[in-house]
Amino acid sequence: MLTGHAQRGVTLLELMVTVVIVAILLAVAIPYFGGLIARGAVGSGAQLIQNALRQAEAEAIRRNSDVEFLLTDDVPSVSSVATLVAKANGKNWTIRVVDVAASNRYVNGYTTKDISGGIAYQGPASIRFSGAGRVLDSTGAAVSGKQIFRVSQTEGGDFAYCVFVTPGGGVKMCNPALASGNPQACQPILAATDCPGG
Repeated sequence: MLTGHAQRGVTLLELMVTVVIVAILLAVAIPYFGGLIARGAVGSGAQLIQNALRQAEAEAIRRNSDVEFLLTDDVPSVSSVATLVAKANGKNWTIRVVDVAASNRYVNGYTTKDISGGIAYQGPASIRFSGAGRVLDSTGAAVSGKQIFRVSQTEGGDFAYCVFVTPGGGVKMCNPALASGNPQACQPILAATDCPGG
């Protein structure tokens, strides 16, 4: 049985007010989520570098041979491993066995655009790990200081993470924007000038 109540629709004014409120919320939220996504990409890039450095060290110890971690602008692959050119601040990275006579030189590699087009690496062109896990420079000489890689956004802010390797082979990722005392902070292990934060 029908009751005498008529169904009431939404007026044009109510619809317009709702649309304006939604538009304002989106205008505020989109930049925030964009920044959140960019920070996540920087964090992912830094974790990949940290894991790659640890993998290079483990591979050097496993093979008892020098293994190189290098930044490059070339695209890393099994077929190009011998011709990859190490470049400071390169946009991609790879891990390869240094001994040219070794079979299966290619260990791992990554192109940054697979994470995000807005990620930049700053750091030495290459470092080596000896079979004992010690850190060497590109010529095979022992290093005396930390080797630091900074991963940051190329646009839209200055958020960064730093990944560093001690001469003894310890690998750590840190956030230079955090104050000393925080377990994820770079300071006091790294000076603010070693890895500037955002």
